[in-house]
Amino acid sequence: MKLNCKRIDFTYTPGEEIFNFPEESGLPFLFDVDEELTADPAAMDVVGEMLDEAEKLAEKAKAAIKSALADEDSRYHSVVTFFMEFHRDDVGPDIAAELFPGTDPSKLSFAEMVDFLKLKRFGSLVDDEMDQQVFIIDLSFNPEITDELMVIYFDLNKEIFCITHES
Repeated sequence: MKLNCKRIDFTYTPGEEIFNFPEESGLPFLFDVDEELTADPAAMDVVGEMLDEAEKLAEKAKAAIKSALADEDSRYHSVVTFFMEFHRDDVGPDIAAELFPGTDPSKLSFAEMVDFLKLKRFGSLVDDEMDQQVFIIDLSFNPEITDELMVIYFDLNKEIFCITHES
């Protein structure tokens, strides 16, 4: 079947997982969709619509990370603070310099660091707890240097319902 998406011409097989690297899909990030969703044409229509907005969702995710950093009462404050602390203070000065080129990493605020995050994966799956389709955005400073990710989960209304740190 053909994905209903404005940004790429993409054909998939219903009932088979989609997992494509940028060189396969033409997208600047990994693209994956659970096989359960590829078998559902309505779910795949939503995938196409959300894929067209992937960068906007990534920007919304970055804004949410900045907000969580600024709000000590946020349920995500500790996870995003730990992620930033690790990449600025714990990886060592040489690696930090590679992650944040053109800066003095020791002088970067955590909020400034968020601007260095890049969209590395856009995906969709059925969340077991919610029993509904959700979307996942992985943000990374540089996956060739670190496998640590900020993972942001969106519901069908493009609202963030979870921010987590994964590796």
